[in-house]
Amino acid sequence: MKVTIAMRGTLKKRYGTEERIVEVPEGTTCSQALEAIGIKYQEDKGFGFVSVNSMRCDIETELHDGDYLKAFSKVYGG
Repeated sequence: MKVTIAMRGTLKKRYGTEERIVEVPEGTTCSQALEAIGIKYQEDKGFGFVSVNSMRCDIETELHDGDYLKAFSKVYGG
């Protein structure tokens, strides 16, 4: 199946601004899809959360063909 992955916030500086369409097996989770393109989100202190099709979700949410996964940086400020 194909999913589109995009970075938002400061993650764009580290991982690039281009959206990536990747081929992943059925049952792939958000975390597995990120790792498939070389993003070790657990080691990235600036990593915040993910959304699928504009809905915030858990990093272990299962993806489906055509999904749009966005990875967001942590939000700082006061």
